[in-house]
Amino acid sequence: MLEIHPQLLLYQGIIFSVFVFLMWKFVYKNIVKMVEERRHKIETTINEAEQRSQEASQLKTDLASKITEIDTQSDEIRRKAEAEGWQKRNEIIDTARNEASQIIERGKLQTALDHEHAMHAAKDEILNISVELAKKALDKVSTPDIEEKIIEKVSEEIKSTEWKK
Repeated sequence: MLEIHPQLLLYQGIIFSVFVFLMWKFVYKNIVKMVEERRHKIETTINEAEQRSQEASQLKTDLASKITEIDTQSDEIRRKAEAEGWQKRNEIIDTARNEASQIIERGKLQTALDHEHAMHAAKDEILNISVELAKKALDKVSTPDIEEKIIEKVSEEIKSTEWKK
């Protein structure tokens, strides 16, 4: 059955040793080199992935910070705009009230002036009527000298009289 042939065993040992030597000399170094390169590439990829993950985390934190800052700024801008709006509203109301007061005051002054003009016109009209009446009455009774004195006296009294408003 099975026999052990020492010579065959020796040849096989030599061939195996030559095979291992050739493999070690030419193939093993290349295989080890490929494995080492692959290990290095995997480590580099893992390191890059970790670095990118850290960068992404940092970017996420920065972005959240910027969003918070922008929200704060927009709230501040909104508050300022609202305050300015109320201030402008109050200024417009104050201006309108002042203008209304000025218009009312001018109206009162104009009314007073119109009243004054009307009083003067009435006074002049009464003076003219009084003079005409005095002339007609004096035409029948008096002389031109007396007429003149009476007209002057009535005119002076009417002019010096204070009219009630």
